[in-house]
Amino acid sequence: VTMLFPEDGIGARMFPTALSSFLTEQYRARCVTVRTGETVAHLERHGSRWRAFTNSGASLEADAVVAGLGIEPATQLASNAGLAIDNGIVVDEYLRTSHPDVYAAGDVVNFYCSPLGERIRVEHEDNALTQGAIAGKNMTGSARRYEYLPMFYSDLFEFGYEAVGLLDSRLEIVEDWREPYREGVVYYCREGIVRGVLLWNVWERVEAARELIASRERAAAGAIEW
Repeated sequence: VTMLFPEDGIGARMFPTALSSFLTEQYRARCVTVRTGETVAHLERHGSRWRAFTNSGASLEADAVVAGLGIEPATQLASNAGLAIDNGIVVDEYLRTSHPDVYAAGDVVNFYCSPLGERIRVEHEDNALTQGAIAGKNMTGSARRYEYLPMFYSDLFEFGYEAVGLLDSRLEIVEDWREPYREGVVYYCREGIVRGVLLWNVWERVEAARELIASRERAAAGAIEW
């Protein structure tokens, strides 16, 4: 297996540099070839096999290719209908678009996240499922605000994480490890205020992380007990 990443390591845009480096080496230790700082320029099919040409000029052959590219929100239909668009379909706190009779939910939605105090767009099932349920109720006469701070998660070999808020390695970072890069909590801050929390192999603390972000408290090791 060969993995190509444009960044310096796996999850580099989200994880602290040392954690990203540790994770990258964990993949390599399991015989996964990780080529950092490299992207696929184009693909060619040769019989039952593929050949990938990278931006560095390398050529790689494979039986199968899996592309993890993220998404661009499909907003053309909404735009054609005259709805407000800005990094997704813009909705208010009731998930109502700029047209009072049209609602939207899920990965495509740019919504105001009250715990963070800013607009965000989230590509994960927790947000989509929760928003969809509230949008459906509001379309049938309810008036429920979407004030939920969604979580997201993943499993990477024996490592796993749950996270809430903004995870961006460019933010100020406070790390609190019980065992470095194997069990700990990482706080992402802006001007010292917690904006996101990564629970790395730490479980059942998502609600505590949500409460910490909503409190607008300053980050400190031990802010979340586990």
